[in-house]
Amino acid sequence: MTTKTIRTLKITNYKSIDSLELKGLTPFSVFAGPNGSGKSNFFDALDFVSLFLDGGIEKALRTHGGFANIHSENRRAEHSRNFGFELECDLPETRPTDGEKLSRFHYSLTLHDFYQESPEIEEHMSGNGASFLTRKKGDNLVIGGKEVEPPVRFSSAYSALLLLRGTPLLELLQNMGLYRIDPIGAKAPDRSDSDPTKLDKKGHNLASVLGRLEQNEQIRELIMDWMELVVPGVEEVRTEQQRLDGKTALLFKEQETERHFPAHMMSDGTIYALSLLVAVLDLPQPYGLTLIEEPERGLHPAAIRELIDLIREQATPRNPIWLTTHSESVVRALGLEELILVDKVDGRTRMKRADSVGLTQADIAPLGLDKIWLSNLLGGGLPW
Repeated sequence: MTTKTIRTLKITNYKSIDSLELKGLTPFSVFAGPNGSGKSNFFDALDFVSLFLDGGIEKALRTHGGFANIHSENRRAEHSRNFGFELECDLPETRPTDGEKLSRFHYSLTLHDFYQESPEIEEHMSGNGASFLTRKKGDNLVIGGKEVEPPVRFSSAYSALLLLRGTPLLELLQNMGLYRIDPIGAKAPDRSDSDPTKLDKKGHNLASVLGRLEQNEQIRELIMDWMELVVPGVEEVRTEQQRLDGKTALLFKEQETERHFPAHMMSDGTIYALSLLVAVLDLPQPYGLTLIEEPERGLHPAAIRELIDLIREQATPRNPIWLTTHSESVVRALGLEELILVDKVDGRTRMKRADSVGLTQADIAPLGLDKIWLSNLLGGGLPW
């Protein structure tokens, strides 16, 4: 999937991001750059917006450490108290079908003085040029061109988009999954009350989620096919409820062995690969944005290539999947239009598309994208 369905994405005033604008992103995009360049801050800013849209400003601030840990210290004083987000994208409005028509959605958000308990919120959302909602600082809501009169005022702590539930763009942003997998924690058996509906950020409920997916024969077989390909030697993965404490545990069986092994006896790379497969094969429906940090950890370069192919296949306009990396093995598996270069300049995060530097896929073919990248012919985003 190479269609650039994310037309514009803007973020202002979040940690190392003072002002950032990207245009023309594909549903499968990879952000490459050194540690400390702001890749994680970029994903955190998206997660901040998702939490705000789902549970209000208090939830978003509390989860991300409060205003003091969020705002950009490089921002000019007159702008340092306001957070900004803007997204224009093309999304299907119908059930998944071949050749489904895309509609253009636009959403902008400004949190004025968001260090306060009740910041002023400005929002605007439109679809195919028609305004759905307008919320200006100090004014009443305007929905579908009609002003909502007092006393019907929406809480200043929550997004007014909650009044438009079912809108594709709202669901895309609300159903966001940010994954920073901790394989050691993912090995541990899950408590009986663990949520099986969605893999958590660190993958610590992996056994419970896999237990749910085991009920779907098609997904179970798909996971096993990919596990055998990405981690050669693994023959079976299943879950089992322990008798004494009722916890759900992961069990593995390798080729040429008769018994199953508990997860703590498997390598971190094996658990990491399984967690990633669950994240990309159990995407939120009908819309959702999936963000994965450093999928290459603990995996063989050949396994990374297979995993990237799978993620690319799963990514669609209704389910974009974005990754961060500083691995040449990941970059080697990418197309030029899928790579975003990330750097920090004077303490500020800067990003640019790799296909904006004037090279074509034919230009890079003799060396490969990884060699072109490491030679700095793309002008940034290097892993050091």
